[in-house]
Amino acid sequence: MKSKDAAHVLRSIPSIDDLLQSAELAGLRSAHPHFPWTRFVRACVDDVRARILEDTTFDAAMSPPSQVAGIIAARFAALKEPGMKRVINGTGVILHTNLGRAVQGETVQDAIRGMLGSYVNLEFDLERGERGKRGEQMHRLIQLATGAEATMVVNNNAAAVYLIANTFSPPGRVLISRGELVEIGGSFRLPTILGRAAAEVIEVGTTNRTFAQDYAKVARPNDVIMKVHRSNYEIEGFAHEASLDELIACAKEAQCMCVCDLGSGALFDFASAGMPGEEQVERVIETGVDCVTMSGDKLLGGVQAGIIAGTAQFIRMLKENPLSRAVRIDKIGIAAVESLFRTYIFSAKPAADIPILAQTLESMEALRRRAAAVAEVIGGRIPDTFSVAVADDDAAVGGGSFARSSIPGVAVVVVCPSEKTAVALARSMRMNAVPLIARIRGNELRFNMRSVLPRDDADLGAHAAMLIGAFGASSGGAAGDPARTNGR
Repeated sequence: MKSKDAAHVLRSIPSIDDLLQSAELAGLRSAHPHFPWTRFVRACVDDVRARILEDTTFDAAMSPPSQVAGIIAARFAALKEPGMKRVINGTGVILHTNLGRAVQGETVQDAIRGMLGSYVNLEFDLERGERGKRGEQMHRLIQLATGAEATMVVNNNAAAVYLIANTFSPPGRVLISRGELVEIGGSFRLPTILGRAAAEVIEVGTTNRTFAQDYAKVARPNDVIMKVHRSNYEIEGFAHEASLDELIACAKEAQCMCVCDLGSGALFDFASAGMPGEEQVERVIETGVDCVTMSGDKLLGGVQAGIIAGTAQFIRMLKENPLSRAVRIDKIGIAAVESLFRTYIFSAKPAADIPILAQTLESMEALRRRAAAVAEVIGGRIPDTFSVAVADDDAAVGGGSFARSSIPGVAVVVVCPSEKTAVALARSMRMNAVPLIARIRGNELRFNMRSVLPRDDADLGAHAAMLIGAFGASSGGAAGDPARTNGR
């Protein structure tokens, strides 16, 4: 906006006192007398001022006095709603970090609900009637499921890696291949995390080729040799990486410790289901590594947690680090992790009871049946300028796992009159009471059924049909390309 126009609009914004006394806010203030109105209104006005200065499309001819009070009332209403909402994930990415990663099964949900409304024996030994150890049952279950001597659970996998590096450095150091200095979600880089936690991070080898002798040349007693899952990328061509067996041998020779950060971590044998590429936790532990670390809310299918499984001596040293108290999980996390591992080892059909497994392994035939049913609901209720179809559509597990391959999926495809219409309709769907998150491809919105939970099928069909119908009506039924006709 031109500075003259901006100055004119800024001068017309009412004072804080005038806004507080406005008719638009009077009823709200009366109904909510304990709300911090002055602080809230001041913050809203600051936001409006910033928008006026930054938004070149803001219409200087509009009347801000009435606008500002309306903006404040709308933001107040939004605050009364939960910030996190249930959404229908049609992106085709099952472990979508921005959409909360793994969905919890019924048993985990029940376990969490049971912890919320009552006191629990978090650190209380019921038999002896005195203070007990936190999460004993959880650790027994993880040890049984993984074959590890001992375990520890912290609030996420980054914390697990940080705790390990901090525990053994100084006097030790962390040795890691240059090809494994990954960046994880949110621009957090592993070398930065390790650098903050350890006295020294020693990079070995090159980006594409690292051999066991590269570690052996610099390894000293008490060093930590760390092997890291590269998560969401692969190095191909003229490349080499030292195997875990080689690193374990190197660590023993140099009197070091060897740690394997699996990233996702998998208890289920995906290779037996035709999905090779992710090593089972149990098999990694069997190699003799000092410990493995993994996320709880990725391939394991649980809540956010950092799970450390390894030798009793290694875990004991971690627990003696004062930082361990700062990164421990609470009673809700313990209940969820415990319930998840109980499902793995007691359920007759964990692949059906754990959502990440059920979603990943669902047959194409079942996906096509679900997609056809949803498409039928949508197709019978949308304007002729839109059409709906069912098509094969690749999906992804996500969460940094199976980086080399996609998995087949099936999508409900909504064909819009134009790309502009598709973008606008996608936004409308995201702003729905139950947000529908689609993938946009040209003039199509695609809902991949691999990531849509079966219990969401009915809502997907009903809400999508309603929104497309309303969108078509509001745009005169020919949003962008009147020559496009319905192909049904």
